[in-house]
Amino acid sequence: MPLADGNLPLLIPPNPVNQDLDIMRLPTMTLADLTADDEYESGARILVILKGLVFDVTGMKEAFSPRGLFEFYPKNDITYALAKGSVSEVDARVGGESGLTEREKENLERWFTIFKNRFEIIGKTDQVDQGLYSN
Repeated sequence: MPLADGNLPLLIPPNPVNQDLDIMRLPTMTLADLTADDEYESGARILVILKGLVFDVTGMKEAFSPRGLFEFYPKNDITYALAKGSVSEVDARVGGESGLTEREKENLERWFTIFKNRFEIIGKTDQVDQGLYSN
């Protein structure tokens, strides 16, 4: 099931938690850190990686839980999937920006804006430490 392209709600007000955030001071996390707790019912946070940053998406638990629209996103680098407009399990496991078209990169930037304005950034990946993060 593809995501809507071009009609993304960009008018979400900025998340005050992320304003003036020093990305380099965030803890460095890996996919393994995101997979530490598989229990959605346990109250554990639901985390995803987007463009090298770790977002806490627990506030939309229903959408990111099993049988939700984004059920394959938790515990993955969803950069590639969002750029492609995909909610498939295969795309949710690809990660990164490699091989994206210009249109897909534009789509990714719109999604990144939505995520940073809606969800708390709680960590970074080694992509950020290596200078691969852009924005």
